[in-house]
Amino acid sequence: MKSKHIFKSIIATCLLLVSVSGVFAQSEESKRLIALEKRRFELMLRRDTTQLATLLADSLVYIHSSGVVDNKVSFLKDVGSGRVTYIFFLPEKVTAKVDGNYAWIYGRANVRFKLAVMTANIDQYISFVEVYKLKGYQWQMIMCHNARIENNAPYTNELVPQVKAGSVPSIY
Repeated sequence: MKSKHIFKSIIATCLLLVSVSGVFAQSEESKRLIALEKRRFELMLRRDTTQLATLLADSLVYIHSSGVVDNKVSFLKDVGSGRVTYIFFLPEKVTAKVDGNYAWIYGRANVRFKLAVMTANIDQYISFVEVYKLKGYQWQMIMCHNARIENNAPYTNELVPQVKAGSVPSIY
């Protein structure tokens, strides 16, 4: 009887260790995805479409806060040509959830950008959700949806310009 109890204890301990290691692995993968998100913001600020293209799936659907829908080709063209120039991102409450070969990243951000057809910068406070798919050993974004948040921004337009242009502050 004692050996049966010891065997059950060993099995229970092994199962506990496996489940705990899964939680830590997911946590590490979530951190990796959040770092990837920060890199994506930086590449957009630098208009580095070559590197940015590696993070985007060919099937990308990118929905802007204006409702405009881009695919990978049109999004990279707009960023690379300067049709849209991102000046800074100030993200907050960024969270990543991993489920097998798919991951969701969501949060909020103050964003400043400029459209080539306009003279003034545009400041927006947005919420975003993105879906990534693991392709081989690399995560690629397959969907992004941004939505403008009105009258709830924690930063006023007077405070936002203090963020250095071309920067993604380290909140990660």
